[in-house]
Amino acid sequence: MSFKTFLRKKRKLWHKHFVPSLIAGICVAVVTFLFEFTAANIVLFASVGASAAILANFNSHHLTKLHTTITSYVIAIIISLILYGLNLFLNMPLYLNLFFVVFLIGLVIYLADSFHPPAISAGVSFFLFERNLSDLIYLFIAIVVLFILIRFFTYTISQRLPVKDFFVEFKREL
Repeated sequence: MSFKTFLRKKRKLWHKHFVPSLIAGICVAVVTFLFEFTAANIVLFASVGASAAILANFNSHHLTKLHTTITSYVIAIIISLILYGLNLFLNMPLYLNLFFVVFLIGLVIYLADSFHPPAISAGVSFFLFERNLSDLIYLFIAIVVLFILIRFFTYTISQRLPVKDFFVEFKREL
């Protein structure tokens, strides 16, 4: 392999992975900057970072679709809120709550054909999030907007696909 071929191959690899990773990193950093550091937020943004890396992936796969990611996070927040409300009456130990969060979210996102594993750890942080419901909804909206921006920038800048075709990201793959 000649030096020019090597450089061309590395340049292609650079474009396929550097630019999407840069987009994901910048978007997550900007959103994270807006929130304070708590244990729940650290767990949440670790999972959001993983989701961002998946969404910035160059290959179009079921896991990299916005529909899959957003659906799994919606399921995670609903189950976490139900368990949080249940704990106002039962006050279960943390290990039992975490069992139910991981088990139920994993099962439901699988059954909904929206299996996106980082949503499970996001569900844990939603459950641990000890603030009012409006803060949780605000955070969830910020995360959804973040995912849309990451996928949009990856779609248009890195993949160089037309904006008009971006809406396919919101459809379920058959």
